[in-house]
Amino acid sequence: MTTTPVEEIPLWVAVPPGYFPLPLHDVDAAMERAEAVLTDVGGPSPLVSAVTGALSVLLSELGAAGSLYCGIGHHTSPADGSVVTSSLVVSLQEFEGTRNPRLVLADLVQARADAGQRGQVDLLDLADRPMLFVERTRQLPTPGFPGQPPVAEDATSPVFQLEAYVPADDGSKLAAIELSTPFEAHGPEFRGMIVQMAATVSFEPPPAGAGESGRIGQVLG
Repeated sequence: MTTTPVEEIPLWVAVPPGYFPLPLHDVDAAMERAEAVLTDVGGPSPLVSAVTGALSVLLSELGAAGSLYCGIGHHTSPADGSVVTSSLVVSLQEFEGTRNPRLVLADLVQARADAGQRGQVDLLDLADRPMLFVERTRQLPTPGFPGQPPVAEDATSPVFQLEAYVPADDGSKLAAIELSTPFEAHGPEFRGMIVQMAATVSFEPPPAGAGESGRIGQVLG
């Protein structure tokens, strides 16, 4: 894994432990390598091809949309000890000119309302700057897999989502963090993690000697 030069890294944020980074560039080649490894281990499987094919499309779309990081995590629930999976996406949006960062977040809230997107919205100050947190459950299409019972064309499943938006001090950039998990009942357990992650967002290089393990630039490579 190579490290992105410091001057080319647009955003720094500490990625929580337990997440495995997925490629956002040269995705098809990476998925082909993953499929070859999985096939060698378990033999040919339509399920492997279906999953890697779906991931190729999703990751390519995220990369094209400007996402900087996508990771898949496995965690043990503190409530009942069950294993909970989730995805974590970090992206960056840049604007022309500068403006009050609070107005950037206010416009975002209005845009979501105009689009009919519902959810719990909290605008608060954290780490001496305004941040926006959104919590909601969405009904998304239920995926179908080879070898499994067929899924109705209009079937949906609940997906719990937590989002955090952190603007730069001059309002010229907006960092977005999105966590999604199909384990709806366990979704609230990730609230503290997302708040702590948002607090680490920086649009400037960290001080020398501050440590580099949490830099998104290193994770992406």
